[in-house]
Amino acid sequence: MQNSMAVGKTSRSPFLIDLLAENERIDEENAVRLTEQSRRVKVFERRKEDAKNAIVLRALQEASDLDSLRREKRIIMDEERRLKALLDIEKTKAHRKEDRLAAARAERQRKSARSEYRREGNKEMLDDHSRREDELLKQKHEVKGKPDNTFSLYNGEF
Repeated sequence: MQNSMAVGKTSRSPFLIDLLAENERIDEENAVRLTEQSRRVKVFERRKEDAKNAIVLRALQEASDLDSLRREKRIIMDEERRLKALLDIEKTKAHRKEDRLAAARAERQRKSARSEYRREGNKEMLDDHSRREDELLKQKHEVKGKPDNTFSLYNGEF
């Protein structure tokens, strides 16, 4: 019993523990913990770097896609301009004959309007001349003018 009492009293004594072994165990646990921690940091850094690379690659891909889309748009716009120019040329070719005919028609109308204007002027001049001639003849022969009302017919005068 004495031995069991001694064991009970000294069971918590630090001298019973192999301090060197305990120290080695703690160092080993720390080394394992540090190794695990450094592995986690490396994994985290690798994932972080992979994410950065993926973002950069995606940005570069989008930039190249954007450049190719811009190039395609420029090509399409150039093609549309070329087709519009061809269409305009075709329209002008089709309208040339119509334009020539319209110009000829307009020239004929101008000539006929000009001759009609001259004809009207000549007619007015002739009418004016004949009116003056009539008046001079009436004055010369002392002819009375036509009555300007209907009652003068009943009076017997002309």
